[in-house]
Amino acid sequence: MFDIRSEFSKYGEYHANKINIAIHMVFVPTILWTSMGLVTLAQPHALFEFPTPISALLSHIPGSPPVANTATLIITAFAAFYIVLDQIAGLLATPVLYGFLVSAQQYALSSPASLQYLLALFAIAWVAQFIGHGVFERRAPALLDNLMQALVMAPFFVFLEVLFALGYRPSLHRELRNEI
Repeated sequence: MFDIRSEFSKYGEYHANKINIAIHMVFVPTILWTSMGLVTLAQPHALFEFPTPISALLSHIPGSPPVANTATLIITAFAAFYIVLDQIAGLLATPVLYGFLVSAQQYALSSPASLQYLLALFAIAWVAQFIGHGVFERRAPALLDNLMQALVMAPFFVFLEVLFALGYRPSLHRELRNEI
């Protein structure tokens, strides 16, 4: 569970087709972003207060301040898990995750029609994922075999694909590809 090699090889079994991978590159982040917005709408009030140093830092973000809600806890758990799997990639993913969180919260809480748009985007993204697997991959998505991998690992693997394309740890990339 905490081994990047075994997790990536499981992921790779379901993602060999380039078109399906491209679909994932667009729609996995869309699912993550819309999920954070929907969770924020379901629980818009803070569960806890940010510590003073973090609040001071967050006060510099344009727009309404982030809400310390369930979505914040989910993103924090994702970031921590990703850091355990690969320290550098996890640390690089963390500000991206929090950027998604803050923008999703701001959109959800400031747009009167956000629920309808978030639900529509969420549904479109999932349909695209199933098309990618059914039409291009010709294999059921990992969601049907491993819910955690589908929901928690997919954003990290999309992020790793971007990092690998930019030259991040080429020996690890080769090693992971060879295990698939």
